[in-house]
Amino acid sequence: MNVVAVIATFRRPAELQRLLDSLGKSTVALHGIVITDNADDAPTRTFVEKAGARYVAAPGNPGCGAGLALAEAAALAAFPELTHVWVLDDDVVVEPETLGTLLAAGAGSACPQAADARGGLNWFPGLLDRAKFDILRRAATPDDYLRICGTSPQPFSWATGVALLVARSTLEKAGLHRGDFWVRGEDLDFSLRCTQAAPGVYVPTARVAHLPPGGGLVVDDFPERMKHAAMLQNAAFLSARTSHGQRLIRHIPGNSFRHLRRFGLAAFADVLRATWLGAVRGLPAGAPGGTYFRERLGK
Repeated sequence: MNVVAVIATFRRPAELQRLLDSLGKSTVALHGIVITDNADDAPTRTFVEKAGARYVAAPGNPGCGAGLALAEAAALAAFPELTHVWVLDDDVVVEPETLGTLLAAGAGSACPQAADARGGLNWFPGLLDRAKFDILRRAATPDDYLRICGTSPQPFSWATGVALLVARSTLEKAGLHRGDFWVRGEDLDFSLRCTQAAPGVYVPTARVAHLPPGGGLVVDDFPERMKHAAMLQNAAFLSARTSHGQRLIRHIPGNSFRHLRRFGLAAFADVLRATWLGAVRGLPAGAPGGTYFRERLGK
Protein backbone atom coordinates (compact mmCIF):
# COMPACT_ATOMS: atom_id res chain seq x y z
CA MET A 1 0.00 0.00 0.00
CA ASN A 2 1.26 3.47 -0.89
CA VAL A 3 -0.37 6.00 1.41
CA VAL A 4 0.16 9.74 1.02
CA ALA A 5 -0.90 12.04 3.88
CA VAL A 6 -2.57 15.29 2.80
CA ILE A 7 -2.78 18.21 5.24
CA ALA A 8 -3.93 21.82 5.11
CA THR A 9 -2.41 24.17 7.68
CA PHE A 10 -2.62 27.83 8.67
CA ARG A 11 -0.10 29.29 11.11
CA ARG A 12 0.16 26.26 13.39
CA PRO A 13 3.86 25.35 13.23
CA ALA A 14 3.97 23.68 16.64
CA GLU A 15 0.91 21.54 15.98
CA LEU A 16 2.10 20.64 12.50
CA GLN A 17 5.52 19.60 13.80
CA ARG A 18 3.84 17.45 16.44
CA LEU A 19 1.78 15.72 13.75
CA LEU A 20 4.80 15.11 11.53
CA ASP A 21 6.68 13.65 14.50
CA SER A 22 3.84 11.19 15.16
CA LEU A 23 3.62 10.21 11.48
CA GLY A 24 7.32 9.41 11.57
CA LYS A 25 6.59 6.72 14.19
CA SER A 26 3.93 4.94 12.12
CA THR A 27 4.44 1.18 11.85
CA VAL A 28 3.33 1.52 8.21
CA ALA A 29 5.64 3.95 6.49
CA LEU A 30 4.01 6.72 4.48
CA HIS A 31 4.73 6.91 0.78
CA GLY A 32 4.68 10.70 0.99
CA ILE A 33 3.30 13.78 2.76
CA VAL A 34 1.80 16.81 1.02
CA ILE A 35 1.08 19.96 3.03
CA THR A 36 -0.82 23.00 1.80
CA ASP A 37 0.08 26.16 3.69
CA ASN A 38 -2.89 28.54 3.54
CA ALA A 39 -0.71 31.30 4.98
CA ASP A 40 2.16 30.83 2.48
CA ASP A 41 4.53 31.34 5.40
CA ALA A 42 8.29 31.18 4.73
CA PRO A 43 9.26 29.55 8.07
CA THR A 44 6.56 26.90 7.58
CA ARG A 45 7.87 26.18 4.09
CA THR A 46 11.38 25.77 5.47
CA PHE A 47 10.56 23.22 8.14
CA VAL A 48 8.06 21.33 5.93
CA GLU A 49 10.67 20.87 3.21
CA LYS A 50 13.31 20.01 5.81
CA ALA A 51 10.98 17.28 7.05
CA GLY A 52 10.90 15.81 3.55
CA ALA A 53 7.28 16.72 2.87
CA ARG A 54 6.01 18.35 -0.32
CA TYR A 55 5.00 21.99 0.23
CA VAL A 56 2.08 23.67 -1.59
CA ALA A 57 1.53 27.41 -1.15
CA ALA A 58 -2.02 28.81 -1.00
CA PRO A 59 -1.76 32.51 -0.05
CA GLY A 60 -4.77 34.39 1.24
CA ASN A 61 -6.20 31.54 3.35
CA PRO A 62 -8.71 30.13 0.84
CA GLY A 63 -10.05 27.71 3.46
CA CYS A 64 -9.50 24.14 4.57
CA GLY A 65 -11.37 22.53 1.69
CA ALA A 66 -9.46 24.51 -0.93
CA GLY A 67 -6.17 23.70 0.78
CA LEU A 68 -6.94 19.99 0.90
CA ALA A 69 -7.99 19.97 -2.76
CA LEU A 70 -4.63 21.48 -3.68
CA ALA A 71 -2.82 18.88 -1.56
CA GLU A 72 -4.81 16.02 -3.08
CA ALA A 73 -4.15 17.21 -6.62
CA ALA A 74 -0.43 17.58 -5.84
CA ALA A 75 -0.35 14.10 -4.29
CA LEU A 76 -1.92 12.49 -7.36
CA ALA A 77 0.54 14.30 -9.64
CA ALA A 78 3.67 13.68 -7.57
CA PHE A 79 2.90 10.11 -6.48
CA PRO A 80 1.17 8.37 -9.41
CA GLU A 81 1.50 5.01 -7.67
CA LEU A 82 -0.38 6.07 -4.51
CA THR A 83 -3.15 3.73 -3.34
CA HIS A 84 -4.66 5.88 -0.57
CA VAL A 85 -4.74 9.45 0.65
CA TRP A 86 -4.89 10.07 4.39
CA VAL A 87 -6.66 13.36 5.09
CA LEU A 88 -5.45 14.77 8.43
CA ASP A 89 -6.11 17.89 10.47
CA ASP A 90 -2.88 19.67 11.33
CA ASP A 91 -3.64 19.40 15.08
CA VAL A 92 -3.90 15.60 15.16
CA VAL A 93 -1.50 13.13 16.76
CA VAL A 94 -1.65 9.59 15.39
CA GLU A 95 -0.66 6.41 17.20
CA PRO A 96 1.97 4.18 15.55
CA GLU A 97 -0.55 1.42 14.73
CA THR A 98 -3.35 3.70 13.48
CA LEU A 99 -2.60 3.61 9.76
CA GLY A 100 -2.10 -0.15 9.66
CA THR A 101 -5.38 -0.70 11.51
CA LEU A 102 -7.28 1.56 9.11
CA LEU A 103 -5.75 -0.16 6.07
CA ALA A 104 -6.71 -3.57 7.43
CA ALA A 105 -10.39 -2.58 7.29
CA GLY A 106 -10.15 -2.70 3.49
CA ALA A 107 -12.86 -0.06 3.00
CA GLY A 108 -13.36 2.72 0.50
CA SER A 109 -12.81 5.12 3.39
CA ALA A 110 -12.02 4.56 7.05
CA CYS A 111 -11.89 6.81 10.10
CA PRO A 112 -10.50 6.14 13.60
CA GLN A 113 -11.68 7.02 17.07
CA ALA A 114 -10.66 10.58 17.94
CA ALA A 115 -10.11 11.62 21.55
CA ASP A 116 -9.36 14.98 23.12
CA ALA A 117 -6.52 15.89 25.48
CA ARG A 118 -8.42 14.44 28.45
CA GLY A 119 -9.13 11.17 26.67
CA GLY A 120 -12.76 12.02 25.99
CA LEU A 121 -14.45 10.66 22.88
CA ASN A 122 -15.15 13.39 20.35
CA TRP A 123 -15.38 14.20 16.62
CA PHE A 124 -17.32 11.07 15.72
CA PRO A 125 -18.85 9.99 12.38
CA GLY A 126 -22.50 9.43 11.50
CA LEU A 127 -22.89 5.69 11.99
CA LEU A 128 -25.63 4.03 9.94
CA ASP A 129 -26.63 1.92 12.93
CA ARG A 130 -28.82 4.36 14.88
CA ALA A 131 -28.41 2.52 18.20
CA LYS A 132 -24.62 2.49 17.95
CA PHE A 133 -24.61 6.13 16.81
CA ASP A 134 -26.55 7.11 19.94
CA ILE A 135 -24.06 5.20 22.08
CA LEU A 136 -21.16 6.84 20.25
CA ARG A 137 -22.59 10.32 20.87
CA ARG A 138 -23.03 9.61 24.57
CA ALA A 139 -19.90 7.58 25.30
CA ALA A 140 -17.47 9.44 27.54
CA THR A 141 -14.31 7.69 26.35
CA PRO A 142 -13.21 5.40 23.49
CA ASP A 143 -13.12 2.47 25.91
CA ASP A 144 -16.75 3.10 26.87
CA TYR A 145 -17.82 2.67 23.26
CA LEU A 146 -15.69 -0.46 22.85
CA ARG A 147 -17.10 -1.99 26.02
CA ILE A 148 -20.69 -1.55 24.81
CA CYS A 149 -20.39 -1.97 21.04
CA GLY A 150 -17.28 -4.05 20.55
CA THR A 151 -14.40 -3.71 18.14
CA SER A 152 -16.08 -4.39 14.79
CA PRO A 153 -15.83 -1.65 12.13
CA GLN A 154 -19.15 0.11 11.61
CA PRO A 155 -20.47 1.69 8.37
CA PHE A 156 -20.89 5.46 8.39
CA SER A 157 -22.47 8.03 6.08
CA TRP A 158 -20.44 11.13 7.01
CA ALA A 159 -17.27 11.74 8.97
CA THR A 160 -15.33 14.68 10.30
CA GLY A 161 -12.10 15.71 8.63
CA VAL A 162 -9.94 14.86 11.64
CA ALA A 163 -8.43 11.72 10.10
CA LEU A 164 -9.98 10.01 7.09
CA LEU A 165 -8.20 7.35 5.02
CA VAL A 166 -9.55 7.19 1.45
CA ALA A 167 -8.75 4.61 -1.19
CA ARG A 168 -7.62 6.03 -4.51
CA SER A 169 -10.49 4.37 -6.37
CA THR A 170 -12.94 6.07 -4.01
CA LEU A 171 -11.23 9.44 -4.40
CA GLU A 172 -11.36 9.17 -8.18
CA LYS A 173 -15.09 8.46 -8.08
CA ALA A 174 -15.94 11.01 -5.37
CA GLY A 175 -13.68 13.85 -6.49
CA LEU A 176 -11.44 16.15 -4.48
CA HIS A 177 -12.50 18.47 -1.66
CA ARG A 178 -14.58 21.48 -2.63
CA GLY A 179 -13.04 24.91 -2.23
CA ASP A 180 -16.19 27.00 -1.79
CA PHE A 181 -17.32 26.06 1.72
CA TRP A 182 -15.00 28.59 3.47
CA VAL A 183 -15.10 26.91 6.88
CA ARG A 184 -16.82 23.84 8.30
CA GLY A 185 -18.80 21.41 6.23
CA GLU A 186 -16.19 20.64 3.60
CA ASP A 187 -15.50 17.42 5.49
CA LEU A 188 -19.20 16.50 5.50
CA ASP A 189 -19.45 17.05 1.75
CA PHE A 190 -16.27 15.11 1.01
CA SER A 191 -17.05 12.14 3.26
CA LEU A 192 -20.63 11.90 1.98
CA ARG A 193 -19.35 11.79 -1.59
CA CYS A 194 -16.83 9.12 -0.56
CA THR A 195 -19.47 6.89 1.05
CA GLN A 196 -21.73 7.39 -1.95
CA ALA A 197 -18.88 6.05 -4.11
CA ALA A 198 -17.92 3.15 -1.81
CA PRO A 199 -18.77 2.02 1.75
CA GLY A 200 -16.90 3.74 4.56
CA VAL A 201 -16.28 2.33 8.04
CA TYR A 202 -15.55 3.62 11.52
CA VAL A 203 -12.67 1.59 12.99
CA PRO A 204 -12.90 1.87 16.79
CA THR A 205 -9.60 0.09 17.39
CA ALA A 206 -7.69 2.76 15.44
CA ARG A 207 -7.04 5.88 17.46
CA VAL A 208 -5.86 9.45 17.08
CA ALA A 209 -5.76 12.39 19.46
CA HIS A 210 -7.28 15.66 18.23
CA LEU A 211 -5.56 18.46 20.14
CA PRO A 212 -6.59 21.93 18.94
CA PRO A 213 -4.64 24.91 20.34
CA GLY A 214 -6.06 25.97 23.68
CA GLY A 215 -7.81 22.65 24.12
CA GLY A 216 -10.48 23.66 21.61
CA LEU A 217 -11.91 26.28 23.96
CA VAL A 218 -13.64 29.21 22.26
CA VAL A 219 -12.77 32.55 23.81
CA ASP A 220 -14.60 34.95 21.49
CA ASP A 221 -18.17 33.91 20.77
CA PHE A 222 -18.78 36.13 17.75
CA PRO A 223 -16.25 34.45 15.42
CA GLU A 224 -17.48 31.07 16.62
CA ARG A 225 -21.08 32.15 15.99
CA MET A 226 -20.26 33.16 12.41
CA LYS A 227 -18.35 29.93 11.74
CA HIS A 228 -21.17 27.81 13.16
CA ALA A 229 -23.68 29.77 11.06
CA ALA A 230 -21.53 29.06 8.00
CA MET A 231 -21.69 25.37 8.89
CA LEU A 232 -25.51 25.61 9.01
CA GLN A 233 -25.47 27.25 5.58
CA ASN A 234 -23.21 24.54 4.15
CA ALA A 235 -25.34 21.78 5.67
CA ALA A 236 -28.50 23.40 4.27
CA PHE A 237 -26.88 23.54 0.84
CA LEU A 238 -25.81 19.91 1.00
CA SER A 239 -29.15 18.56 2.23
CA ALA A 240 -31.26 20.56 -0.25
CA ARG A 241 -29.04 20.79 -3.32
CA THR A 242 -27.01 17.57 -3.55
CA SER A 243 -27.98 13.93 -3.80
CA HIS A 244 -25.26 12.75 -1.42
CA GLY A 245 -26.15 15.40 1.17
CA GLN A 246 -29.79 14.42 1.59
CA ARG A 247 -28.64 12.09 4.35
CA LEU A 248 -27.95 15.19 6.48
CA ILE A 249 -31.56 16.36 6.57
CA ARG A 250 -32.36 14.68 9.87
CA HIS A 251 -29.46 16.53 11.55
CA ILE A 252 -30.55 20.04 10.47
CA PRO A 253 -33.06 20.68 13.33
CA GLY A 254 -30.58 19.56 16.00
CA ASN A 255 -27.76 21.70 14.60
CA SER A 256 -30.05 24.73 14.42
CA PHE A 257 -31.23 24.18 17.99
CA ARG A 258 -27.64 23.95 19.23
CA HIS A 259 -26.87 27.25 17.48
CA LEU A 260 -29.74 28.96 19.30
CA ARG A 261 -28.92 27.33 22.63
CA ARG A 262 -25.31 28.45 22.38
CA PHE A 263 -25.78 31.96 21.02
CA GLY A 264 -29.29 32.94 22.14
CA LEU A 265 -32.48 33.95 20.35
CA ALA A 266 -30.68 36.83 18.64
CA ALA A 267 -29.00 34.16 16.53
CA PHE A 268 -32.34 33.07 15.11
CA ALA A 269 -31.63 35.41 12.19
CA ASP A 270 -28.47 33.37 11.50
CA VAL A 271 -30.54 30.21 11.10
CA LEU A 272 -32.96 31.91 8.71
CA ARG A 273 -30.18 33.46 6.63
CA ALA A 274 -28.17 30.23 6.56
CA THR A 275 -31.23 28.32 5.36
CA TRP A 276 -32.05 30.97 2.74
CA LEU A 277 -28.52 31.15 1.36
CA GLY A 278 -27.79 27.43 1.49
CA ALA A 279 -31.08 25.71 0.68
CA VAL A 280 -33.03 28.32 -1.28
CA ARG A 281 -30.29 30.13 -3.20
CA GLY A 282 -28.02 27.09 -3.39
CA LEU A 283 -24.86 28.84 -2.17
CA PRO A 284 -22.18 27.36 0.12
CA ALA A 285 -20.64 29.78 2.62
CA GLY A 286 -17.57 30.45 0.46
CA ALA A 287 -19.30 30.79 -2.91
CA PRO A 288 -19.73 34.20 -4.60
CA GLY A 289 -22.91 35.71 -3.22
CA GLY A 290 -22.94 33.36 -0.24
CA THR A 291 -20.18 34.85 1.90
CA TYR A 292 -22.36 36.83 4.34
CA PHE A 293 -20.97 35.21 7.49
CA ARG A 294 -17.38 35.43 6.30
CA GLU A 295 -17.86 39.10 5.44
CA ARG A 296 -19.16 39.82 8.95
CA LEU A 297 -15.82 38.60 10.25
CA GLY A 298 -13.95 40.75 7.75
CA LYS A 299 -12.21 37.70 6.24
